[in-house]
Amino acid sequence: MGNGTSAHPLASFDRPPRHLGALFWLHGTESEPELRRAFELAVGSGIGELTLESRPHWDFLGPKWWKDLKLILSWCKEAGIDVYLFDEKWYPSGVAGDTVQKLDPAFLRSSIRLQYVRYRGPLPQASLMLPWTEAPNSTILAAYAYPCERGAIDYGRSVPLALDRSDSLHMHGILGAIQWDVPKGEWIVCFVIEDRSDNYIDPLHPGAVEAFRERVYESSKTVIGHFFGCPVKGFFFDEPLYSNKAHQVPWGYDLRNRFIASKGYDPMPYLPALWLSKESPTAVSFVYDYYEFLNGEYAETYCRPLYEWCEANGLKYIGHWYEHEACPAHGERYMFHNRTTEGPGDFFKVSRYAHEGGIDVVCNQVIPGYRNRDYWGLPKLGSSAAHIYGLKDDLALSETFGAYGWHLGLRMMKWLTDWQAVKGINHFILHAFNPKWPDLDCPPYFYDGGLNPQWPYFGSYAKYANRLQDVLRGGRHVASLLILYPGSIGYAGDSVPVEDVQQVMCEHQYDYDLIPEEELVRSVVAENGELRLRRETYRGVVIPGIECITVSLLRKLMAIRDAGVPVFFSDRYPSRLIGTDDRSEWESRLETFRTMPSVYVAEYGAELPAAWKAAGIEPQLAFDGSGREGLRLLHRIKDGCPVWLVSNESIGEPAEGWMTLPETGGAESVIAWEPLTGERWLPPTRTSGSGIGLFVCLPPYRSILLTTDAGLSDDERASIGVTVPAPYRSAASVAAVKPIDPAGIRFEWNGTERSGLTPWLELDPTFSGTVDYSWTVDLSAGMLGPRHRLLLDLGQVEEIADVEVNGVSIGHSFVPPYRFDVTTAIRPGANAFKVSATNVVSNRMSAEPLLEHAEPNGSKLRSQFSLRKEGGLLGPIVLELVK
Repeated sequence: MGNGTSAHPLASFDRPPRHLGALFWLHGTESEPELRRAFELAVGSGIGELTLESRPHWDFLGPKWWKDLKLILSWCKEAGIDVYLFDEKWYPSGVAGDTVQKLDPAFLRSSIRLQYVRYRGPLPQASLMLPWTEAPNSTILAAYAYPCERGAIDYGRSVPLALDRSDSLHMHGILGAIQWDVPKGEWIVCFVIEDRSDNYIDPLHPGAVEAFRERVYESSKTVIGHFFGCPVKGFFFDEPLYSNKAHQVPWGYDLRNRFIASKGYDPMPYLPALWLSKESPTAVSFVYDYYEFLNGEYAETYCRPLYEWCEANGLKYIGHWYEHEACPAHGERYMFHNRTTEGPGDFFKVSRYAHEGGIDVVCNQVIPGYRNRDYWGLPKLGSSAAHIYGLKDDLALSETFGAYGWHLGLRMMKWLTDWQAVKGINHFILHAFNPKWPDLDCPPYFYDGGLNPQWPYFGSYAKYANRLQDVLRGGRHVASLLILYPGSIGYAGDSVPVEDVQQVMCEHQYDYDLIPEEELVRSVVAENGELRLRRETYRGVVIPGIECITVSLLRKLMAIRDAGVPVFFSDRYPSRLIGTDDRSEWESRLETFRTMPSVYVAEYGAELPAAWKAAGIEPQLAFDGSGREGLRLLHRIKDGCPVWLVSNESIGEPAEGWMTLPETGGAESVIAWEPLTGERWLPPTRTSGSGIGLFVCLPPYRSILLTTDAGLSDDERASIGVTVPAPYRSAASVAAVKPIDPAGIRFEWNGTERSGLTPWLELDPTFSGTVDYSWTVDLSAGMLGPRHRLLLDLGQVEEIADVEVNGVSIGHSFVPPYRFDVTTAIRPGANAFKVSATNVVSNRMSAEPLLEHAEPNGSKLRSQFSLRKEGGLLGPIVLELVK
């Protein structure tokens, strides 16, 4: 290809489009100049999209709300900034600022709970006290007695108990009771109570959802509909849910009749099995049916109408659900994405009705160096939804950084962005730009009223994030495996958290997509040794440890194996069947299936990689070297060219060694691209079978993009260097080291000149800002040979370093290694070095008096969001002579 426009997927690498989004806080108290100032800061930093956040606005859906909206939308239209509108005053979405549930008592959230008592009969004229109810509008929905044989409840012999009469006074003399003659044997009497609460709507009530749509969506169309399409691209939903308590199960509008119409039988006698599953081995099919129906109705009743309204009006419906790892009170394996309460019940059922996959990363739920279940699995929920549902450009969003606090600096932001991007997130919506100061509502705010010393470098982060998003949109994702998402099977019986399998895949560089049972059974095509799903192909399917399996899923897995595609079971093999009347036949098939060729049962997840290799499935990235555990990989094909994003998630150990990339399309060379600095270079390579081997040294906190040169213009080829950038140099390339004596390093602190590398927390734990360090080094001409480079390695920096040598700006970095190529600025003799170090703003915020009085609980919130962190240039500092 000659000079001119390139078809290469990184053609816009130097000047990427502004994809980066941000929440824009609106309070209704700001003046127009204050709003304009915050708007210009956001747009000037590289933000290309604003999500207008209504939660702090005092007049949501009122005249002041519309006035502020029109003003900002006019600015966005003029500046070419896309806009999404929050569809709620607060969260969760669905109540229009707590107005919908007040319209009709039938709109109130509905849940059921269980009370039961055991009896041993015969016991004539037993007096059964009716349960207490938690509120006046709580009612007893059902009452049944069940025989128990050998500890198992027999639902087939249920005895309904009449509740429309009071036979006697209970022994307390204050409550009505009913009499029942308990037959011989062990019995359990179960009362199912329906509770209603005004803290949320019934998301299964079409009228409640319609009222929400009318109050928010239709009113927006009426007042600002002329902005739809430009700049308003859609509505943003925030964590709609069931809102039941942990001991409750969601119920809803006309649910009994809807269940009968869907499943063909009455759910009422079986409801106690939702709590007593361990005592109800024959009721697992009902538990599966109930949650499959319930969560499907949630998606159809709440999500689908809003999604379709947006489509009909040329808009997108995007946002996220509460999908995190729960707190310890919910149990060690409680993941909200596959539960009710704060969750959506089934992440994938609701994700079908959104135009982008969606997650959020908030409240320090994932922190560099710590690995919980969210760390292993959270981003893959959003990106898998985009892939398996074939969403446009594979878009998967993250509302990110909310309520992390002011200790969140650019270094952690970069790590969190990489952690998500390498798992497929390609639409970042940052939290948040705030025109109000002071404010303690879930910081950080990046600019922070001009107090944040890192603000001058924010644009570098924005450009980096824009590069990643541009490269990772469109094209096709490449992965080896599908993992079954437990969904309703996870409710019916015990299951291993899917995140445990995801951990094994991450650590061994196998990429994958999660898939719900419905899509696996209905949409995946198995033939010629591979699985196909829309634009994706896979080499095998993994079933995380599940106790129960449906006949339809077993039948699909048999067909997959028959097509030459291996099936892998992890941690346990299913032992119970769901959904069959011919149990003996299918139990025999289930037992036989595990012994068939190409069916692998790994007793522990750690055995899976050996099983994958035995089946001929290699990882997306083969690596021979040190630091492998921290490596993560995303592989996409875009514009006919392969693109790999390789990230080192370790915060302390570099990954150094030979990396083999398969499927390079016959290319003979690989180009490395650094999305943070814009550098590109040719790493050392060697042929390796059908792929290319390349030598890399990938430090902690760093990510690189790898591509072939197919489609590059001549000018773009000419811009590619052969020198590995300073942060990526191999330790073996260092020929000599010259330490810098800390005693000769000067800096000024509070008007006093000091020497050395003293940590700032020792000098003033409340200081946030920038300090200049300077020193002079004499260098001989022998150290400046034409075949060597001179690198400045600053060691530990907290947390931004900006380097100048002999008056020449070298550059800055907010992630380690703080290593800079200073070759072109060095001269024989004396050389003057200057390093400006900048820390995070939280140290200052921890003592900011304005915050203490900003809210009634300001002192507590200030402490919560203002963790003091180390600052300064800490070294050791050396000059490296590199071959």
